[in-house]
Amino acid sequence: MSPLLTGGGSHRRRFLYIGANGVHMTNGVNTVELGRKAKTLRQTRGMTLEDVVTRTEFTVSWLSKLENGLLTPSLEGLVRLAEVLDCGVEDLVDGLLVRPKLAITRNGNGRVDEAKTPRASHDVEHLTEAWRGRSMETTVLHLRKGRCDAPPTHEPGERFLHVLDGQVRLVYGDQSEKLFEGDSVYLDARVPHTLHGDARRRARVLSVLIRQNDTNGASSRHATAYSRSASRFS
Repeated sequence: MSPLLTGGGSHRRRFLYIGANGVHMTNGVNTVELGRKAKTLRQTRGMTLEDVVTRTEFTVSWLSKLENGLLTPSLEGLVRLAEVLDCGVEDLVDGLLVRPKLAITRNGNGRVDEAKTPRASHDVEHLTEAWRGRSMETTVLHLRKGRCDAPPTHEPGERFLHVLDGQVRLVYGDQSEKLFEGDSVYLDARVPHTLHGDARRRARVLSVLIRQNDTNGASSRHATAYSRSASRFS
């Protein structure tokens, strides 16, 4: 992926990732620090403003404003600048990301992973992808009628489930519990568990997953995409 910049206003700009699936808006970037880093890289390479300008379509005025954090380069401009400075775009923006205050997913705008087979149990609607580096994965599971024969799933962490509509049956280890609309359950996701939809109607379940990894005996929390287990979660 190649990170690029766009937008205007103050010294923080919207940050873009151009990947195989298109453009993804992520956190902001401090353009003052971006300018300082560009200037440092230029000077380290023994280049003057004029040296850079002669190898690009930039003007001295434009490049000077960039280095002073007074403008945001276009997508093409940032890539071209990195080429002239003989560095990756990542080198220019590394360490300059600013966390957003809010990451809003509007109703109906969450990415949906649809079940790939008729026997699969549910579709997965992702609600927190706008926040990169998040500590939890929040999804809505759209359970289909009936059930499938997929094996239980288990994850190294904790999960919270809340039934938004309909009813489901939770099989947790050797326990089996019916959950109705409005019911919630908090569980140790390391224990094999699975959800079964109702044979008569669809159901929707809010799922919040926090993965836990042990590093040198210390437990840290990391997000895991629930879609990894979607095909196994019946």
